[in-house]
Amino acid sequence: MTSTHCKNSIYIPEEILIDILLRLPVKSLVRFMCVCKSWSNLIESSSFIGRHLNRNVKNHGLTFLVGLECTEVKPKIRHSIFSNETFKATCLDMGGFGLYGSSNGLVCLSCKSLDLDCPVTICNPSIMKFVRLPVTNVSCPPKYQYRCVLTFGFNSRLNDYKVVRLVTFTRGKKCNEVEVYSLSTNSWKSIGVIPPWIYSLGWHSGHAVSDGIAYWIMGQGEDDSFHLVSFDTGSEVFEQVLLPEAIVEGLEGVEGEIQAYKESVCLLQCERSEPELHVGIWVLQEKCLNKMHTVVIPGMWPMPLGFKTNDELLVNYVGKKGEIYLAIYNLQTKQINETRVSLPKHCSLDSDAADTYVESLLLLKGWSIRT
Repeated sequence: MTSTHCKNSIYIPEEILIDILLRLPVKSLVRFMCVCKSWSNLIESSSFIGRHLNRNVKNHGLTFLVGLECTEVKPKIRHSIFSNETFKATCLDMGGFGLYGSSNGLVCLSCKSLDLDCPVTICNPSIMKFVRLPVTNVSCPPKYQYRCVLTFGFNSRLNDYKVVRLVTFTRGKKCNEVEVYSLSTNSWKSIGVIPPWIYSLGWHSGHAVSDGIAYWIMGQGEDDSFHLVSFDTGSEVFEQVLLPEAIVEGLEGVEGEIQAYKESVCLLQCERSEPELHVGIWVLQEKCLNKMHTVVIPGMWPMPLGFKTNDELLVNYVGKKGEIYLAIYNLQTKQINETRVSLPKHCSLDSDAADTYVESLLLLKGWSIRT
């Protein structure tokens, strides 16, 4: 395939053309699909989409996807470009949304007050395409009470994107149910074999996926013990790690703060001691949680949102006049770098409503278009 397929065009060797196109942002590539059919076929090919994504990841083309709760308008998701130190235009607008994971340019959205009736969507904000997931296989009889959580991520071993739904029943039914959605098949699969020990646990907080493994904090009511529970979406195996007492003592501080970190996951344990915030970073290594960093963040009501890179922690600050702005704390230099990104007025931000994001062309072909 070469550009000679385009009428009235100047010949460009295919390898040079591909090298040029790989350097362009997604918005430009979508426009260039209209140049001619050969360009369109090239850009929407799985090979080009994969190479373009890999280049963005390798060059740290990360932004931060931020979900805002606005008092004057419906909740929105915006994503910030730190090189420009500003917010891009709103890319998604969903009432009462919840952000349940981001991977390779795809994000998982559903209701903020999650239940089994809430629709679940995987979308690509860069090209405004999405897939609406089928209805759940889990049924809940009337008057049963339960808690539900979604986690979304990529399984590189299966080359597939997975959504894991964990349902823990609190009354009327003493067990848990797990189902896994596969983007490649566009279907849910119920996990029938669940180890006996997990039946006594209930989801407490947190959700994250690292290389196809979903993680949650789960508690056991009988002895008040807490565990970091993992589920491998490939092997469908559960494992558990008992949380150290140092974490359990301040467990409320890690609510929703499981983060993907250096090919694994970590817990952010926050302890507020005015006028600063102490953040303990516990990293999962060889099936054990080890405390790797203790970060002291000065300022007025700082709140860690997540990692922009392995050494950069994004922090949400409240100014003297109530304004909200973002800063980056570098774990190596222990310096705070202002981004000059201020959130719009009348908006607030939850700690679990932000995630890293990279532009990609995934879902370009064969999925619905959001109008």
